[in-house]
Amino acid sequence: MVAGWEVSMEESMKGMVPKMAKSIAGKKLPPVPSLRPDKKGKPLTSIMLFYQYVEPAWTPKQHRRALTFVHELGKKHGVTGRGRCSTEGLNCTLTGTAEGVRAFAQGLRDWDSLFDETDFKITDGLEHHKKFKSLTIQKKEELVAYGLPVKAAPSLKDNETKHVEADDYHKMMAEPNTVIIDVRNRYETEIGHFQPPTGGAEFIDPKVRNSHELPKWLGMPETQEKLKGKKVMMYCTGGIRCERFSALMTQLKTENPDFQTEGEFMLRGGIERYVRTFPEGGFWKGKNFLFDKRQEQVPENKPLEETEKEVESKCCVCKRLWGLYRGQFKCSQEDCQVPVIVCPDCRAELETSPKPIQCPLCEEGFKLRDLQAPTLHTGKRKADAPEANAPRSKKRALPIKPPSQRLFVGNLPLVIDSSTVRNALGSGVRYIHWIPDRTTGLWYGSAFVQTSSLKEAERIVKEAAAKSFKIGKRKLRINFAPVAENEE
Repeated sequence: MVAGWEVSMEESMKGMVPKMAKSIAGKKLPPVPSLRPDKKGKPLTSIMLFYQYVEPAWTPKQHRRALTFVHELGKKHGVTGRGRCSTEGLNCTLTGTAEGVRAFAQGLRDWDSLFDETDFKITDGLEHHKKFKSLTIQKKEELVAYGLPVKAAPSLKDNETKHVEADDYHKMMAEPNTVIIDVRNRYETEIGHFQPPTGGAEFIDPKVRNSHELPKWLGMPETQEKLKGKKVMMYCTGGIRCERFSALMTQLKTENPDFQTEGEFMLRGGIERYVRTFPEGGFWKGKNFLFDKRQEQVPENKPLEETEKEVESKCCVCKRLWGLYRGQFKCSQEDCQVPVIVCPDCRAELETSPKPIQCPLCEEGFKLRDLQAPTLHTGKRKADAPEANAPRSKKRALPIKPPSQRLFVGNLPLVIDSSTVRNALGSGVRYIHWIPDRTTGLWYGSAFVQTSSLKEAERIVKEAAAKSFKIGKRKLRINFAPVAENEE
Protein backbone atom coordinates (compact mmCIF):
# COMPACT_ATOMS: atom_id res chain seq x y z
CA MET A 1 0.00 0.00 0.00
CA VAL A 2 1.30 3.46 -0.87
CA ALA A 3 1.62 5.72 2.16
CA GLY A 4 -0.10 9.05 1.73
CA TRP A 5 -2.23 7.83 -1.17
CA GLU A 6 -5.79 8.62 -0.19
CA VAL A 7 -8.92 9.18 -2.27
CA SER A 8 -12.16 10.31 -0.61
CA MET A 9 -15.50 8.80 -1.58
CA GLU A 10 -16.58 12.09 -3.16
CA GLU A 11 -13.37 12.39 -5.18
CA SER A 12 -13.47 8.71 -6.18
CA MET A 13 -16.90 9.12 -7.80
CA LYS A 14 -15.63 11.80 -10.17
CA GLY A 15 -16.16 10.95 -13.83
CA MET A 16 -18.04 7.71 -13.14
CA VAL A 17 -19.79 6.21 -16.19
CA PRO A 18 -22.78 4.29 -14.72
CA LYS A 19 -23.70 2.46 -17.94
CA MET A 20 -20.24 0.84 -18.08
CA ALA A 21 -20.82 -0.79 -14.67
CA LYS A 22 -23.44 -3.18 -15.95
CA SER A 23 -22.87 -6.68 -17.29
CA ILE A 24 -24.24 -7.48 -20.75
CA ALA A 25 -25.23 -10.98 -19.64
CA GLY A 26 -28.76 -11.61 -20.91
CA LYS A 27 -28.71 -8.38 -22.92
CA LYS A 28 -28.02 -7.38 -26.52
CA LEU A 29 -24.39 -7.20 -27.54
CA PRO A 30 -23.02 -3.63 -27.77
CA PRO A 31 -23.43 -2.07 -31.24
CA VAL A 32 -20.52 -2.09 -33.69
CA PRO A 33 -18.75 1.29 -33.44
CA SER A 34 -17.71 3.36 -36.43
CA LEU A 35 -13.93 3.04 -36.53
CA ARG A 36 -11.48 4.44 -39.06
CA PRO A 37 -8.45 2.38 -40.13
CA ASP A 38 -5.10 3.22 -38.58
CA LYS A 39 -2.41 5.34 -40.29
CA LYS A 40 -1.26 2.34 -42.33
CA GLY A 41 -4.78 1.63 -43.55
CA LYS A 42 -5.18 -1.47 -41.39
CA PRO A 43 -8.43 -2.05 -39.48
CA LEU A 44 -8.37 -1.39 -35.76
CA THR A 45 -8.55 -4.38 -33.46
CA SER A 46 -11.19 -5.31 -30.91
CA ILE A 47 -10.50 -7.62 -27.98
CA MET A 48 -13.09 -9.73 -26.17
CA LEU A 49 -12.70 -11.48 -22.82
CA PHE A 50 -15.25 -13.95 -21.52
CA TYR A 51 -15.74 -17.13 -19.55
CA GLN A 52 -18.66 -19.47 -19.03
CA TYR A 53 -18.83 -22.30 -16.55
CA VAL A 54 -21.02 -25.31 -17.33
CA GLU A 55 -22.77 -27.25 -14.57
CA PRO A 56 -23.48 -30.11 -14.84
CA ALA A 57 -20.25 -30.52 -16.76
CA TRP A 58 -20.09 -31.45 -20.42
CA THR A 59 -19.76 -35.13 -21.20
CA PRO A 60 -16.58 -36.13 -23.08
CA LYS A 61 -18.59 -36.14 -26.33
CA GLN A 62 -20.02 -32.66 -25.65
CA HIS A 63 -16.54 -31.45 -24.74
CA ARG A 64 -15.09 -32.62 -28.07
CA ARG A 65 -18.00 -31.02 -29.90
CA ALA A 66 -17.41 -27.71 -28.07
CA LEU A 67 -13.70 -27.73 -28.96
CA THR A 68 -14.46 -28.27 -32.63
CA PHE A 69 -17.28 -25.72 -32.73
CA VAL A 70 -15.27 -22.93 -31.07
CA HIS A 71 -12.39 -23.40 -33.49
CA GLU A 72 -14.67 -23.45 -36.54
CA LEU A 73 -16.58 -20.39 -35.29
CA GLY A 74 -13.34 -18.47 -34.81
CA LYS A 75 -12.15 -19.39 -38.29
CA LYS A 76 -15.48 -18.33 -39.80
CA HIS A 77 -15.34 -14.84 -38.29
CA GLY A 78 -11.59 -14.24 -38.56
CA VAL A 79 -11.12 -14.31 -34.80
CA THR A 80 -7.73 -15.05 -33.22
CA GLY A 81 -6.52 -15.46 -29.67
CA ARG A 82 -6.30 -18.16 -27.08
CA GLY A 83 -8.62 -20.06 -24.82
CA ARG A 84 -9.10 -22.96 -22.46
CA CYS A 85 -11.88 -25.46 -23.00
CA SER A 86 -12.63 -28.07 -20.36
CA THR A 87 -15.57 -30.20 -19.39
CA GLU A 88 -16.47 -27.38 -16.97
CA GLY A 89 -16.73 -24.69 -19.66
CA LEU A 90 -14.90 -22.13 -21.78
CA ASN A 91 -12.52 -19.24 -21.05
CA CYS A 92 -11.17 -17.09 -23.91
CA THR A 93 -9.28 -13.91 -24.79
CA LEU A 94 -9.97 -13.21 -28.47
CA THR A 95 -9.14 -10.50 -30.99
CA GLY A 96 -10.56 -9.53 -34.38
CA THR A 97 -12.57 -6.82 -36.04
CA ALA A 98 -15.39 -5.18 -34.08
CA GLU A 99 -17.84 -7.09 -36.27
CA GLY A 100 -15.92 -10.35 -35.97
CA VAL A 101 -15.77 -10.61 -32.18
CA ARG A 102 -19.47 -9.72 -31.89
CA ALA A 103 -20.39 -12.31 -34.52
CA PHE A 104 -18.38 -14.88 -32.56
CA ALA A 105 -20.25 -14.01 -29.34
CA GLN A 106 -23.60 -14.19 -31.12
CA GLY A 107 -22.58 -17.52 -32.66
CA LEU A 108 -22.02 -18.95 -29.18
CA ARG A 109 -25.42 -17.67 -28.07
CA ASP A 110 -27.09 -19.22 -31.12
CA TRP A 111 -25.29 -22.53 -30.51
CA ASP A 112 -26.17 -22.86 -26.82
CA SER A 113 -28.52 -20.65 -24.78
CA LEU A 114 -26.13 -21.07 -21.85
CA PHE A 115 -24.02 -18.32 -23.44
CA ASP A 116 -26.94 -15.88 -23.23
CA GLU A 117 -25.80 -15.42 -19.62
CA THR A 118 -22.16 -14.84 -20.56
CA ASP A 119 -20.66 -11.42 -19.80
CA PHE A 120 -18.73 -10.65 -23.01
CA LYS A 121 -16.27 -7.82 -22.21
CA ILE A 122 -15.37 -6.05 -25.46
CA THR A 123 -12.80 -3.28 -25.99
CA ASP A 124 -12.73 -1.62 -29.43
CA GLY A 125 -10.28 0.66 -31.22
CA LEU A 126 -6.96 -1.01 -30.34
CA GLU A 127 -3.92 -0.78 -32.61
CA HIS A 128 -3.73 -3.50 -35.27
CA HIS A 129 -0.54 -5.01 -33.77
CA LYS A 130 -2.43 -5.85 -30.55
CA LYS A 131 -4.17 -8.64 -32.46
CA PHE A 132 -3.18 -12.28 -31.85
CA LYS A 133 -1.70 -14.00 -34.90
CA SER A 134 -3.66 -17.24 -34.61
CA LEU A 135 -6.40 -19.01 -32.66
CA THR A 136 -5.36 -21.61 -30.10
CA ILE A 137 -7.90 -23.40 -27.92
CA GLN A 138 -6.29 -25.72 -25.38
CA LYS A 139 -8.01 -28.78 -23.99
CA LYS A 140 -7.76 -28.52 -20.20
CA GLU A 141 -9.11 -30.20 -17.09
CA GLU A 142 -9.81 -26.92 -15.26
CA LEU A 143 -10.63 -23.43 -16.55
CA VAL A 144 -8.56 -22.04 -13.69
CA ALA A 145 -5.78 -24.31 -12.49
CA TYR A 146 -6.54 -24.55 -8.77
CA GLY A 147 -5.20 -28.10 -8.69
CA LEU A 148 -8.14 -29.45 -6.68
CA PRO A 149 -8.92 -33.18 -6.91
CA VAL A 150 -11.12 -33.86 -9.94
CA LYS A 151 -13.91 -35.37 -7.85
CA ALA A 152 -13.90 -32.55 -5.30
CA ALA A 153 -14.26 -29.31 -7.27
CA PRO A 154 -16.68 -27.07 -5.35
CA SER A 155 -20.12 -26.66 -6.90
CA LEU A 156 -20.90 -23.33 -8.52
CA LYS A 157 -24.65 -23.89 -8.18
CA ASP A 158 -24.28 -24.08 -4.40
CA ASN A 159 -22.11 -20.95 -4.32
CA GLU A 160 -23.65 -18.30 -2.05
CA THR A 161 -21.41 -15.44 -3.24
CA LYS A 162 -23.16 -12.35 -4.62
CA HIS A 163 -22.03 -10.84 -7.94
CA VAL A 164 -21.85 -7.07 -7.39
CA GLU A 165 -21.81 -4.46 -10.16
CA ALA A 166 -18.84 -2.09 -10.25
CA ASP A 167 -20.66 0.99 -8.91
CA ASP A 168 -22.09 -0.85 -5.89
CA TYR A 169 -18.81 -2.68 -5.29
CA HIS A 170 -17.09 0.71 -5.20
CA LYS A 171 -19.37 1.88 -2.37
CA MET A 172 -18.84 -1.36 -0.43
CA MET A 173 -15.11 -0.65 -0.22
CA ALA A 174 -15.87 2.19 2.22
CA GLU A 175 -17.77 -0.07 4.64
CA PRO A 176 -16.27 -1.11 8.01
CA ASN A 177 -15.88 -4.73 9.18
CA THR A 178 -15.03 -5.66 5.59
CA VAL A 179 -12.03 -7.23 3.89
CA ILE A 180 -11.17 -7.19 0.18
CA ILE A 181 -9.08 -10.06 -1.23
CA ASP A 182 -7.01 -9.80 -4.39
CA VAL A 183 -7.20 -13.39 -5.70
CA ARG A 184 -4.70 -12.80 -8.51
CA ASN A 185 -1.04 -13.82 -8.51
CA ARG A 186 1.38 -11.73 -6.44
CA TYR A 187 3.24 -10.47 -9.51
CA GLU A 188 -0.02 -8.99 -10.82
CA THR A 189 -0.83 -7.31 -7.51
CA GLU A 190 2.62 -5.71 -7.40
CA ILE A 191 1.84 -3.24 -10.19
CA GLY A 192 -1.74 -2.42 -9.25
CA HIS A 193 -4.55 -3.14 -6.79
CA PHE A 194 -7.47 -1.55 -4.96
CA GLN A 195 -6.70 0.73 -2.04
CA PRO A 196 -9.92 1.33 -0.08
CA PRO A 197 -10.39 4.57 1.90
CA THR A 198 -9.36 4.87 5.54
CA GLY A 199 -11.93 3.24 7.79
CA GLY A 200 -13.20 1.06 4.95
CA ALA A 201 -12.34 -2.44 3.78
CA GLU A 202 -9.02 -3.99 4.80
CA PHE A 203 -6.96 -4.99 1.76
CA ILE A 204 -5.63 -8.57 1.80
CA ASP A 205 -2.97 -9.91 -0.55
CA PRO A 206 -2.67 -13.73 -0.26
CA LYS A 207 0.79 -13.51 -1.92
CA VAL A 208 0.27 -16.53 -4.17
CA ARG A 209 2.57 -17.37 -7.06
CA ASN A 210 -0.22 -19.17 -8.95
CA SER A 211 -3.83 -20.27 -8.52
CA HIS A 212 -2.74 -23.67 -7.14
CA GLU A 213 -1.74 -21.88 -3.94
CA LEU A 214 -5.09 -20.13 -3.31
CA PRO A 215 -6.88 -23.18 -1.84
CA LYS A 216 -3.84 -23.74 0.40
CA TRP A 217 -3.95 -20.12 1.59
CA LEU A 218 -7.69 -20.31 2.25
CA GLY A 219 -7.24 -23.54 4.20
CA MET A 220 -4.81 -21.93 6.67
CA PRO A 221 -6.35 -21.43 10.16
CA GLU A 222 -4.91 -17.90 10.37
CA THR A 223 -6.58 -16.99 7.06
CA GLN A 224 -9.98 -18.24 8.20
CA GLU A 225 -9.59 -16.43 11.51
CA LYS A 226 -8.91 -13.17 9.64
CA LEU A 227 -12.03 -13.58 7.47
CA LYS A 228 -14.35 -14.85 10.20
CA GLY A 229 -17.25 -12.52 10.98
CA LYS A 230 -16.38 -10.11 8.13
CA LYS A 231 -17.95 -9.16 4.84
CA VAL A 232 -15.56 -10.74 2.35
CA MET A 233 -15.10 -8.88 -0.94
CA MET A 234 -12.92 -10.34 -3.69
CA TYR A 235 -11.79 -9.43 -7.19
CA CYS A 236 -9.62 -10.54 -10.09
CA THR A 237 -8.98 -9.40 -13.67
CA GLY A 238 -12.26 -10.45 -15.26
CA GLY A 239 -14.12 -12.52 -12.68
CA ILE A 240 -13.29 -16.13 -13.51
CA ARG A 241 -10.78 -16.73 -10.72
CA CYS A 242 -13.30 -15.47 -8.16
CA GLU A 243 -15.92 -18.00 -9.31
CA ARG A 244 -14.15 -21.14 -8.09
CA PHE A 245 -12.43 -19.37 -5.18
CA SER A 246 -15.75 -18.10 -3.82
CA ALA A 247 -17.36 -21.51 -4.37
CA LEU A 248 -14.52 -23.02 -2.35
CA MET A 249 -15.24 -20.54 0.46
CA THR A 250 -18.92 -21.51 0.46
CA GLN A 251 -18.01 -25.19 0.70
CA LEU A 252 -15.46 -24.69 3.48
CA LYS A 253 -18.06 -22.73 5.47
CA THR A 254 -20.56 -25.56 4.98
CA GLU A 255 -18.09 -28.14 6.24
CA ASN A 256 -16.69 -26.03 9.11
CA PRO A 257 -19.30 -24.44 11.43
CA ASP A 258 -16.54 -22.42 13.14
CA PHE A 259 -15.64 -20.66 9.88
CA GLN A 260 -18.48 -18.26 9.14
CA THR A 261 -18.49 -14.81 7.53
CA GLU A 262 -21.00 -12.02 6.92
CA GLY A 263 -21.22 -13.01 3.25
CA GLU A 264 -19.02 -13.05 0.14
CA PHE A 265 -19.15 -10.49 -2.68
CA MET A 266 -17.27 -10.65 -6.00
CA LEU A 267 -16.76 -7.83 -8.50
CA ARG A 268 -18.83 -8.66 -11.60
CA GLY A 269 -16.64 -8.22 -14.66
CA GLY A 270 -13.53 -7.78 -12.53
CA ILE A 271 -11.02 -4.94 -12.68
CA GLU A 272 -11.61 -4.78 -16.44
CA ARG A 273 -15.13 -3.43 -15.93
CA TYR A 274 -14.32 -1.35 -12.85
CA VAL A 275 -11.73 0.86 -14.58
CA ARG A 276 -14.18 1.46 -17.43
CA THR A 277 -16.83 2.47 -14.92
CA PHE A 278 -14.36 4.75 -13.11
CA PRO A 279 -12.15 6.09 -15.94
CA GLU A 280 -10.46 8.50 -13.52
CA GLY A 281 -9.44 5.64 -11.25
CA GLY A 282 -11.83 5.47 -8.31
CA PHE A 283 -10.14 3.41 -5.61
CA TRP A 284 -7.93 1.62 -8.14
CA LYS A 285 -4.22 2.36 -7.83
CA GLY A 286 -1.62 1.53 -10.48
CA LYS A 287 -1.97 -0.76 -13.51
CA ASN A 288 -4.12 -3.81 -14.23
CA PHE A 289 -1.84 -6.67 -15.38
CA LEU A 290 -3.19 -8.29 -18.56
CA PHE A 291 -2.34 -11.60 -20.25
CA ASP A 292 -2.75 -10.27 -23.79
CA LYS A 293 -0.78 -7.93 -26.03
CA ARG A 294 -2.02 -4.84 -24.19
CA GLN A 295 0.12 -6.02 -21.25
CA GLU A 296 -1.57 -3.68 -18.80
CA GLN A 297 -4.66 -1.50 -18.45
CA VAL A 298 -4.95 1.90 -16.76
CA PRO A 299 -7.98 4.13 -16.13
CA GLU A 300 -8.58 5.89 -19.44
CA ASN A 301 -8.94 9.45 -18.12
CA LYS A 302 -6.30 9.31 -15.41
CA PRO A 303 -3.22 11.45 -16.22
CA LEU A 304 -0.10 9.35 -16.85
CA GLU A 305 1.90 11.33 -14.30
CA GLU A 306 -0.61 10.39 -11.59
CA THR A 307 -0.38 6.71 -12.49
CA GLU A 308 3.41 6.87 -12.34
CA LYS A 309 3.27 8.41 -8.85
CA GLU A 310 1.33 5.35 -7.69
CA VAL A 311 4.10 2.89 -8.59
CA GLU A 312 5.23 0.85 -5.58
CA SER A 313 6.79 -2.13 -7.37
CA LYS A 314 10.55 -2.28 -7.90
CA CYS A 315 13.09 -3.61 -10.37
CA CYS A 316 14.23 -6.95 -8.96
CA VAL A 317 17.86 -6.10 -9.75
CA CYS A 318 18.54 -2.48 -8.71
CA LYS A 319 15.38 -1.95 -6.56
CA ARG A 320 14.46 1.22 -8.44
CA LEU A 321 10.72 1.95 -8.54
CA TRP A 322 9.38 0.53 -11.79
CA GLY A 323 5.90 -0.61 -12.79
CA LEU A 324 6.22 -2.43 -16.13
CA TYR A 325 6.88 -6.06 -17.04
CA ARG A 326 9.01 -6.13 -20.18
CA GLY A 327 11.45 -8.65 -21.60
CA GLN A 328 9.88 -11.90 -20.30
CA PHE A 329 12.25 -12.18 -17.33
CA LYS A 330 11.47 -14.91 -14.78
CA CYS A 331 12.51 -15.65 -11.22
CA SER A 332 15.55 -17.95 -11.33
CA GLN A 333 14.37 -20.16 -8.46
CA GLU A 334 13.61 -23.57 -9.98
CA ASP A 335 10.34 -24.02 -8.09
CA CYS A 336 9.10 -20.46 -8.74
CA GLN A 337 9.69 -19.08 -12.27
CA VAL A 338 7.15 -16.23 -11.97
CA PRO A 339 7.55 -13.04 -14.06
CA VAL A 340 9.75 -10.37 -12.49
CA ILE A 341 10.10 -6.63 -13.09
CA VAL A 342 13.36 -5.45 -14.66
CA CYS A 343 13.94 -1.76 -15.46
CA PRO A 344 15.38 -0.74 -18.89
CA ASP A 345 18.94 -0.22 -17.60
CA CYS A 346 19.11 -3.59 -15.86
CA ARG A 347 17.35 -5.26 -18.79
CA ALA A 348 20.16 -4.21 -21.12
CA GLU A 349 22.72 -5.49 -18.62
CA LEU A 350 21.00 -8.87 -18.18
CA GLU A 351 20.68 -9.39 -21.92
CA THR A 352 24.47 -9.11 -22.29
CA SER A 353 25.48 -10.68 -18.96
CA PRO A 354 22.75 -13.03 -17.64
CA LYS A 355 22.69 -13.73 -13.90
CA PRO A 356 20.23 -15.26 -11.41
CA ILE A 357 17.37 -12.98 -10.36
CA GLN A 358 14.67 -13.43 -7.73
CA CYS A 359 11.08 -12.32 -7.30
CA PRO A 360 10.14 -10.43 -4.10
CA LEU A 361 8.48 -13.53 -2.58
CA CYS A 362 11.62 -15.63 -3.01
CA GLU A 363 13.75 -12.81 -1.60
CA GLU A 364 11.69 -12.81 1.60
CA GLY A 365 11.50 -16.62 1.68
CA PHE A 366 7.70 -16.69 1.50
CA LYS A 367 6.24 -20.07 0.48
CA LEU A 368 2.75 -21.54 0.26
CA ARG A 369 3.46 -24.33 -2.22
CA ASP A 370 4.44 -26.88 0.44
CA LEU A 371 1.15 -26.53 2.33
CA GLN A 372 -1.68 -29.04 1.96
CA ALA A 373 -4.85 -27.91 0.17
CA PRO A 374 -8.04 -28.34 2.23
CA THR A 375 -9.78 -31.70 1.89
CA LEU A 376 -13.24 -31.29 0.38
CA HIS A 377 -15.96 -33.84 1.01
CA THR A 378 -19.18 -32.67 -0.61
CA GLY A 379 -18.02 -31.21 -3.92
CA LYS A 380 -18.30 -33.31 -7.07
CA ARG A 381 -17.11 -32.88 -10.61
CA LYS A 382 -19.98 -33.99 -12.89
CA ALA A 383 -17.83 -35.38 -15.67
CA ASP A 384 -14.26 -36.52 -16.11
CA ALA A 385 -12.20 -36.58 -19.28
CA PRO A 386 -11.03 -40.18 -19.76
CA GLU A 387 -9.44 -39.29 -23.09
CA ALA A 388 -6.67 -37.54 -21.18
CA ASN A 389 -5.41 -40.94 -20.01
CA ALA A 390 -6.18 -42.89 -23.15
CA PRO A 391 -3.37 -45.17 -24.37
CA ARG A 392 -1.23 -43.74 -27.14
CA SER A 393 0.44 -45.57 -29.99
CA LYS A 394 4.15 -46.22 -29.65
CA LYS A 395 6.33 -43.52 -31.26
CA ARG A 396 9.54 -43.97 -33.20
CA ALA A 397 12.71 -42.53 -31.67
CA LEU A 398 13.36 -39.00 -32.91
CA PRO A 399 16.45 -38.41 -35.08
CA ILE A 400 18.85 -36.01 -33.36
CA LYS A 401 18.73 -32.54 -34.96
CA PRO A 402 21.36 -29.73 -34.86
CA PRO A 403 21.69 -28.23 -31.35
CA SER A 404 19.53 -25.19 -30.60
CA GLN A 405 18.16 -23.39 -27.54
CA ARG A 406 14.66 -24.37 -28.61
CA LEU A 407 13.50 -27.92 -27.91
CA PHE A 408 10.58 -30.02 -29.09
CA VAL A 409 8.82 -31.85 -26.27
CA GLY A 410 6.21 -34.45 -27.18
CA ASN A 411 3.96 -37.02 -25.46
CA LEU A 412 2.95 -34.55 -22.75
CA PRO A 413 -0.18 -35.38 -20.72
CA LEU A 414 -3.24 -33.65 -22.14
CA VAL A 415 -3.93 -32.14 -18.72
CA ILE A 416 -0.83 -30.14 -17.75
CA ASP A 417 0.42 -26.65 -16.96
CA SER A 418 3.70 -24.77 -17.48
CA SER A 419 4.94 -25.24 -13.91
CA THR A 420 4.76 -29.04 -14.27
CA VAL A 421 6.93 -28.94 -17.41
CA ARG A 422 9.42 -26.62 -15.71
CA ASN A 423 9.61 -28.87 -12.66
CA ALA A 424 10.34 -31.86 -14.92
CA LEU A 425 13.00 -30.25 -17.14
CA GLY A 426 14.67 -27.88 -14.68
CA SER A 427 15.28 -24.18 -14.09
CA GLY A 428 16.74 -23.61 -17.57
CA VAL A 429 13.27 -23.39 -19.14
CA ARG A 430 12.57 -19.78 -20.17
CA TYR A 431 9.13 -20.13 -21.74
CA ILE A 432 6.81 -22.72 -23.28
CA HIS A 433 4.74 -22.58 -26.49
CA TRP A 434 1.96 -25.17 -26.75
CA ILE A 435 1.79 -26.44 -30.35
CA PRO A 436 -1.80 -26.61 -31.70
CA ASP A 437 -2.90 -28.96 -34.47
CA ARG A 438 -2.78 -27.00 -37.76
CA THR A 439 -6.16 -28.28 -38.92
CA THR A 440 -8.31 -28.24 -35.79
CA GLY A 441 -6.44 -25.79 -33.56
CA LEU A 442 -6.68 -28.33 -30.73
CA TRP A 443 -3.73 -29.30 -28.54
CA TYR A 444 -2.54 -32.91 -28.51
CA GLY A 445 0.47 -32.97 -26.20
CA SER A 446 3.38 -31.22 -27.95
CA ALA A 447 5.25 -28.02 -27.12
CA PHE A 448 8.28 -25.93 -28.01
CA VAL A 449 10.44 -25.18 -24.97
CA GLN A 450 12.87 -22.25 -25.12
CA THR A 451 15.84 -22.72 -22.80
CA SER A 452 18.08 -20.09 -21.22
CA SER A 453 21.20 -21.25 -23.09
CA LEU A 454 22.48 -23.77 -25.62
CA LYS A 455 24.33 -25.51 -22.79
CA GLU A 456 21.07 -25.97 -20.90
CA ALA A 457 19.33 -27.34 -24.01
CA GLU A 458 22.14 -29.83 -24.57
CA ARG A 459 21.90 -30.95 -20.94
CA ILE A 460 18.17 -31.66 -21.26
CA VAL A 461 18.55 -33.61 -24.53
CA LYS A 462 21.49 -35.59 -23.13
CA GLU A 463 19.62 -36.49 -19.94
CA ALA A 464 16.51 -37.40 -21.95
CA ALA A 465 18.57 -39.87 -23.99
CA ALA A 466 20.28 -41.33 -20.91
CA LYS A 467 17.53 -41.64 -18.34
CA SER A 468 14.39 -40.13 -19.92
CA PHE A 469 12.11 -37.49 -18.46
CA LYS A 470 8.67 -38.55 -17.27
CA ILE A 471 5.56 -36.69 -16.23
CA GLY A 472 3.30 -39.15 -14.49
CA LYS A 473 3.70 -42.38 -16.44
CA ARG A 474 4.47 -40.66 -19.74
CA LYS A 475 7.99 -40.73 -21.12
CA LEU A 476 8.61 -37.41 -22.86
CA ARG A 477 9.99 -37.24 -26.41
CA ILE A 478 12.64 -34.50 -26.50
CA ASN A 479 14.78 -33.20 -29.35
CA PHE A 480 16.40 -30.00 -30.55
CA ALA A 481 14.02 -27.81 -32.57
CA PRO A 482 16.00 -25.12 -34.42
CA VAL A 483 13.82 -22.35 -35.84
CA ALA A 484 13.13 -22.94 -39.54
CA GLU A 485 13.72 -20.19 -42.11
CA ASN A 486 10.00 -19.92 -42.89
CA GLU A 487 8.99 -19.48 -39.23
CA GLU A 488 8.11 -16.03 -37.90
